[in-house]
Amino acid sequence: MNSTGTPLVSIVLLNYNGGKFLAGCLDSVLDQDYQNVEVIIVDNASTDGSLDILDDSRYAAFKVIKNPGNEGFSRGMNIGMAMAAGEYVMPLNFDVVMEPGFITEMVAAATLDPRVGSVSGKLLRLGDAGKTNVIDSTGHVIFKNRYVINRGEDRVDTGKFDRPDFVFGTCGAAPLYKKTMLDDIAWEGQYYDESFFIMLEDVDIDWRAQLRGWKCAYTPAAVAYHYRGATGSGKSRLIQRHYYKNRHLLILKNDSALSYFFHIPVIWLMDLYLDLDILFTAPVALLLAWGDMVRLLPLTLRKRRITQAGRVTPRAVMEAWFQPYHWLDDVKRKLGLSDKSGRER
Repeated sequence: MNSTGTPLVSIVLLNYNGGKFLAGCLDSVLDQDYQNVEVIIVDNASTDGSLDILDDSRYAAFKVIKNPGNEGFSRGMNIGMAMAAGEYVMPLNFDVVMEPGFITEMVAAATLDPRVGSVSGKLLRLGDAGKTNVIDSTGHVIFKNRYVINRGEDRVDTGKFDRPDFVFGTCGAAPLYKKTMLDDIAWEGQYYDESFFIMLEDVDIDWRAQLRGWKCAYTPAAVAYHYRGATGSGKSRLIQRHYYKNRHLLILKNDSALSYFFHIPVIWLMDLYLDLDILFTAPVALLLAWGDMVRLLPLTLRKRRITQAGRVTPRAVMEAWFQPYHWLDDVKRKLGLSDKSGRER
């Protein structure tokens, strides 16, 4: 803590060719009314000259780590988080712009309950024309079929999510993690599971934290804007490969065998849908994903033994987080046929 008694927040920003967004993100860091922060920038061998922005004297206090290659999101973040000295750690995507009170409100929410280990703010969508009132994330929702979405995503913000709450977990674009929680769930020094490389690594932290009895608080008072897609999403072969592989690693490592058994019909139906989707859009990615899963199976089983041995949360409590999945609602939303305000999940 500094002389004012506020805990140190370590912002860890992973950059990979973020030239279009990086200045806006860093300026929003400098504009925060919460002053006790350190900023650690990890660059995954960017080729767009985006780090040239750090020549500006305003960013002189920022620590910079330059990786020799693209280490992926998980390992890249772990490298920076290992240097973090703060009581709180905030991984930050370079395509996020925070409102000035964002960190203040996130830290305030983290102090509400000693078992709060992570915090989600209200993320709204940042578009090419600037800030919008479309929701990007108000925390994670996990369904019985083990599909995970951002609560309220793609819906106009009409105030449905203006009440503080507890959620399953937080979007990895701008979460706040308590360092003691990260240390509690770490595996051989890894906070993010480096087997994941990219995609669903934040959900893995959510699940591991829940198994260890930690809570995730949602505060609507903390507002930030997220471009979504600049750090990797969509239908690229790389993204599809890792999303498909990581869904299976996520379940294998964290799920209760009994809970999985009870939900097999809906889980396998979702798996079939994903199998067909990737088979017809990126068959090479499917083959690569299966190769990854076979290669990582022994390591993942070892991680499962450790994860399940350390769980303290009863299965019934975990079951309460798994919500029914409404296929028709999401199909309508993706086709633009539903009321964008949507129902609250």
